[in-house]
Amino acid sequence: MSSSSTYSGDVTLNGDEQEPVKIVDPENVHVKSGAVDGNLKILNAEYVYTNTSAGDSVSIDSIETEISGTLEDAYIEKSSITGDVVIVDAEDVFIEHNAVTGDLQIVGDEKRFHDASDPNPAPRDHYDDSTTGWKRSLSVTDPSTGVAVIGGQNKAHIVDATHDFDVYITGWNNHVEISGQRNTATIHFIGSENSVTASAYTDVEVATESGHDNSVTVKEFPINDLIETTKEDAYGSRFFGREKITYQEPALDKDYCPNCGANSNVMIQRRQADVFFLFGFAVYHFDTGGVAYECEECSRNAQPDVELTESERKDIF
Repeated sequence: MSSSSTYSGDVTLNGDEQEPVKIVDPENVHVKSGAVDGNLKILNAEYVYTNTSAGDSVSIDSIETEISGTLEDAYIEKSSITGDVVIVDAEDVFIEHNAVTGDLQIVGDEKRFHDASDPNPAPRDHYDDSTTGWKRSLSVTDPSTGVAVIGGQNKAHIVDATHDFDVYITGWNNHVEISGQRNTATIHFIGSENSVTASAYTDVEVATESGHDNSVTVKEFPINDLIETTKEDAYGSRFFGREKITYQEPALDKDYCPNCGANSNVMIQRRQADVFFLFGFAVYHFDTGGVAYECEECSRNAQPDVELTESERKDIF
């Protein structure tokens, strides 16, 4: 016996619905990886964002469950639909990798964004953490597989990342910030106006771009990380006598590295001085050595400080 349900706001399909299922006039529909075990048919959507290619005509039996009303976001969860689904008159439909086991047919859409990226990311249920919804927040420390963000205007902060991992963003206007330590983040965009901000220590690779106006920003390398001893510290630590001191300061007049030849705006100059100090004051300079240059590419200090504190070492042992 068929049924009809009227909703206001968001709706989540998690396996309680009798298939085939019809969703009528939602604002956004998010079809997660592994969500539909049958066929998926989309009629008259405005925008469709998909990593799954649309095939030939899909034949769907009589609808058993119809979901309508004043629908905002609809979420089709993993393994929730063992049969077929029809989505009618949606504004935006977001279809993740491997979301449909059967066939996908898209008819009458205004605009379609399709990027068949390869290889596929790891299954979403293997990820370290995820968030689904609207204006949610998520914090994940050192993920080993991936982080997923689904919906709209969500924020995720990935902290102290040391492994390579995936970031999967489905929906619109979501933001992910990554602080990493020499790792690679592989980004998958399914949607629009999403953004990723990564530290200078994170290599970012965009593997999927099924959408528009998505962006990735990598922060500039912090020049202070290249400086071991400032000029102030070098001079300030001496009191009396002749001392040879070394210090580093930014090299602002160079746009390439004289040491390794790399194009870089992040560069320091290493300096030496032979100084006589009297009561902490530099009263005489002897011959001064030359200047050596280093940039973020060739400096031995161009990496985050990962040395354990004394308390952290005690905790480990």
